[in-house]
Amino acid sequence: MVAAFTGLGRELLGSRWSLLLIFTITALFAHLDEGMPIGQLIGWFVVCGLGLVPLARMVAEMVEALAEKLGDRIGGLISVVLGNLVELVVSFTALASGLYHLVVISVAGAVITNCLLILGVSTCLAARRKPAIDIHPYSTGLQSQQLLISTIFLAVPTVFYLLLNETFTDGGNSFDNFALYSLIVAVLVVAFYLLSFVYQLGTARSLYVRKESEEVLEPAGEQRPISAIVAMLLVVSLLLVGVSEHLVDSLQMLVDGAHLNPLFVGLFLLPLFGSFSEGLVSVKAATSNRMDLAMTSTVESSVQLLLFVLPLLVICGVPMGRYLHLAIPADALFCLGATVLAVHWITENRKLSWYEGSLLLTLYAVVAMGALLLGNAG
Repeated sequence: MVAAFTGLGRELLGSRWSLLLIFTITALFAHLDEGMPIGQLIGWFVVCGLGLVPLARMVAEMVEALAEKLGDRIGGLISVVLGNLVELVVSFTALASGLYHLVVISVAGAVITNCLLILGVSTCLAARRKPAIDIHPYSTGLQSQQLLISTIFLAVPTVFYLLLNETFTDGGNSFDNFALYSLIVAVLVVAFYLLSFVYQLGTARSLYVRKESEEVLEPAGEQRPISAIVAMLLVVSLLLVGVSEHLVDSLQMLVDGAHLNPLFVGLFLLPLFGSFSEGLVSVKAATSNRMDLAMTSTVESSVQLLLFVLPLLVICGVPMGRYLHLAIPADALFCLGATVLAVHWITENRKLSWYEGSLLLTLYAVVAMGALLLGNAG
């Protein structure tokens, strides 16, 4: 195990991408101060962003190796869990600091980035020379349904909250009736999400996991054991968390100093870096004609954010005295709903084309420009 882990590390460090690790090391030891000038904050922001690149590349390589051994479905699920670890830790830190708005908006923004930008690029690349490409009939259908129902689970509490005719807040330090309602809904949603694994990997395993005879043959040469790959993935993911925290801190200071639009930053700018790992995995899978893995890395990741990460933050906030509301502002909810409907529509026939990929990218641009130019209107 130790020898395999060491060998895998040397293999990953041998890539030309490892030259960018100097930015990773620099970002890990960053010392940020609110009194820094704007130019220095921009410099740290760029350094932290570049520091994520080699780590995300490593994750992409190891997830591909796992998918070869376990199949695209399970390999993709592991990628999703580790990819969202960054989002979970960053959101947990923001919650502990009472930054409720950043927590809710960044989760919604990560879903929009995954489902419109990353999936759009991946679809265009995978179908660039084909009339259409087939996607898994069962897993894709389940992912699309889960994405739709997760938005409904979020929309219902939001509507109830808006009907209270009170000023919208994303959370508070008092345990009121809506905080209690959010906690109850969060527990129910997490239980519903866990049941999906009982269904996929238990009672309906034959529909979602590739059969033994359909496994991809491993290439010749030295093979790394799964335990070594998973261990390396955990190490890289912890480094991702460290760099991402400094990235978020520099971005928050930059927003405060430069007076950027908070809606645009939360929905689009911050998720670009938080979703970097899933983006590399998805694009690499798409160029290798493995669109099922790309779908899992984008849509499944979004499902987990809405059905697990956000409700888990609501639950964890209770003992901390930080009561996160399971509701989002109306403009962010509308952008999220448009995203979900677009993904559901293009995957309904279980085929994808480059034209449908361009639809996702166009919608992403339309929503992003609206948030940038009009987010503060009124």
